[in-house]
Amino acid sequence: MTYATARELRGGVAEMIRPPRRIKVSEGAKALHVANASGAAGKWDPSVSPYMVQPLDMTGSRHYEAVVFVGPARSGKTISLIDARLAYLITCNPADTMVVQMSKDAAEDYSKTRIARGIAASPELRKRLSPRAHDDNILLKFFRSGMSLRMGWPSISVLSGKDIHDVLMTDVDNYTGDLGIDECFGLALKRTQTFMSAGMVVAESSPATDYTDGAWKPTHPHHGPPAAGIAALYARGDRRRWYWPCPECGERFMAAPGYDGFALPPMDELLERVLVDDIQQMARHYSLLHCPSCGVGLDHRWKDDMNQAGVWAGEGQIVHPDGSISGDPLETRIASYWLGGVAAAYQSWESLIERYLQAMRTFASTGEERPLKTTHNVDGAINYVPMAARSSSDPNEMKERAETWPSGYVPAGVRFLVATVDNQANRFVVLVLGFGVNESGQLERWVVDSFTLRTSTRPDGSGGFLPLDPPKYLEDWERLVDKVITRRYPLGDETGRSMPIRAVGIDWGGKSGTSVRALEFWRSLKKRQLHGRVRLVKGGTKRDAALFKETYPDSSKRKDRKSGSAGDVPQLLLNADRLKDTVDANVKRAEPGPGFYHFPDWLPEAFYAELTAETRTANGWKNLAGRRNEAFDLSVYAEGLALWMKVPSIDWKAPPAWAAEWDENPDVRADDVAPPPARTRTRRVIRSKYLGR
Repeated sequence: MTYATARELRGGVAEMIRPPRRIKVSEGAKALHVANASGAAGKWDPSVSPYMVQPLDMTGSRHYEAVVFVGPARSGKTISLIDARLAYLITCNPADTMVVQMSKDAAEDYSKTRIARGIAASPELRKRLSPRAHDDNILLKFFRSGMSLRMGWPSISVLSGKDIHDVLMTDVDNYTGDLGIDECFGLALKRTQTFMSAGMVVAESSPATDYTDGAWKPTHPHHGPPAAGIAALYARGDRRRWYWPCPECGERFMAAPGYDGFALPPMDELLERVLVDDIQQMARHYSLLHCPSCGVGLDHRWKDDMNQAGVWAGEGQIVHPDGSISGDPLETRIASYWLGGVAAAYQSWESLIERYLQAMRTFASTGEERPLKTTHNVDGAINYVPMAARSSSDPNEMKERAETWPSGYVPAGVRFLVATVDNQANRFVVLVLGFGVNESGQLERWVVDSFTLRTSTRPDGSGGFLPLDPPKYLEDWERLVDKVITRRYPLGDETGRSMPIRAVGIDWGGKSGTSVRALEFWRSLKKRQLHGRVRLVKGGTKRDAALFKETYPDSSKRKDRKSGSAGDVPQLLLNADRLKDTVDANVKRAEPGPGFYHFPDWLPEAFYAELTAETRTANGWKNLAGRRNEAFDLSVYAEGLALWMKVPSIDWKAPPAWAAEWDENPDVRADDVAPPPARTRTRRVIRSKYLGR
């Protein structure tokens, strides 16, 4: 047995009874040495990110019960408000503390990397760690002073029933536990309540929640958008913003979130230019930040000096050119801050704009919004409003731009066909979309056919046929073979040639029994070698999942599942919410371009109503009125099939044979295909130059 020496005992007791040091938190935090992945360490320097000094010092104020900080990545917010605050507590004011990460895995990783490296690199922190091995665990650490440091995550069991002096919540907009952000924040306040004015809750994050009011405008420059999460916590505080001086005119202006300070072109023009212009050259051109007072474009080299002279001001306060502040802030127990991405110490304005333009290019070429949302959140430090929420879908506008070509024929421009099937209790609803490129090589869509199958081949005893009943009868699914799977559509060039359907997606959810019949149908197709281009599709429930995933579900070992899945039938699991964003943005395009939908003039008005039946909400797409939405769902399935076929990555200068032009496409051949029945409508028609007619 090893006993402590007298010197060690005196040191341990001294540490336990040492009174708190009455200094600013930012001064005490200088004990922190920041260690990187390579092991190199440097002393934490508040002058690198001067905008973090006041928020950090406010964590030691007895006037506030919480500090909320909204800011971009690469701004030093986590190092300052979490790591530096911990360093201060350990060295100057020991008190039980919990760091709340977005998940248990993230908490463990944070402890192993950031906490462990910080303690190892900082002599002042290292000597205060308890020497007993069992006091240094991944999720719980003890110090000589008696202070405990816990790692937590959003869970009632973790955040309940403990008195904690400091609760430090990081990356809160990405919490994945069983508690919402408001609930976590409320529980954190309860944990610190025992310590009265000495307790402190810190919440920091980049804004990651969307809002759906595309027409929202702030009534005050310090207001954030109507979004949940960290933005809502910010709104509960005194709403401080960072003001810096213009080096040309001396006037103060806000380092606002987002990209409004840069003289970027309008959205429509920007979407066109990012497809053809050099992104790096555009970034260099548009990376000047313009002063709202004198209009001068400021180069990035001024940013550090502007940050050094910057000041925080709350709502109700006025910042004067000399940096002095007048007026009274809001009376609240929460000090809240919002820093725009333009002020981030570790990112240049050129790289900020370049990432934004690259995300714009991705959206313009594929309709995928995830990169655009990411750059808004982590670079611009602003919540994202989906394209679908920026303007409402007007079925009349879609109808008015309809074009004319014979019904049931493949119009010029289409390279291949995709069919999707929505099964209902008594019918199959079918959509056939053509995919092709316009004169600029941009991928567009054409509605080639839309119809409903209602009758089976089962006689009704009086010379007719019984209605379809897909959940009950496997033979009813056979109607899809000749009507969809093996069907060929004549080309609109009057050459007698035709084109097959390249891929078919069949919804396999719905009324009880539907899933079983769908699986049986696919297996029957496999026996006839008709299965290769057919996939069962289903919308997933996880909003942060990949756009699509091919799986082989197997429920054969589960007694609570009766779908008949046995791991032998492929399924495309789609992120319905994200794909609906893509479809909605595409059908709203008024002019031909990437994602543009060409509508034929023979489509009924009901089709357009179905395309616009759903509404984008904060919780994803919802059919609030309970209207028919088959056209919308089928278009989503088609986008999923296109991703499965890797259509967005096709080089249209050297496409695969099945996506080649008609004269070079082996799937296009002369067949004796009966012309489809004509469908006519009497209405004004807008002819498109993209039809080649």
